[in-house]
Amino acid sequence: MSESTSKKNDKPLFTHRAWIKKTELVSKGRRIGVWIDEGSARIEQNGDVHWLKLHSLPIGGFDGRICIAKIGIDPNDMPAPERPGETDDGEEESE
Repeated sequence: MSESTSKKNDKPLFTHRAWIKKTELVSKGRRIGVWIDEGSARIEQNGDVHWLKLHSLPIGGFDGRICIAKIGIDPNDMPAPERPGETDDGEEESE
């Protein structure tokens, strides 16, 4: 039996990776955030999170955001989520 399966029922221990957002000050008050792979998670098919393990947290620049993504998906490559009331050009819609 490998380390990647649980002994109880042979399910994989980890099905997802846990990413943390580290924000850095670039220049003139601009901030850039980067997702860093820092842990593992196991999520059941019904959505229950049974295990979330973070290896470490950065000393500075961590604002508390954690992204749990399937193994093989990099949050840095994912598009930013659309906020309600935003259009593609960044301006709010008017009624």
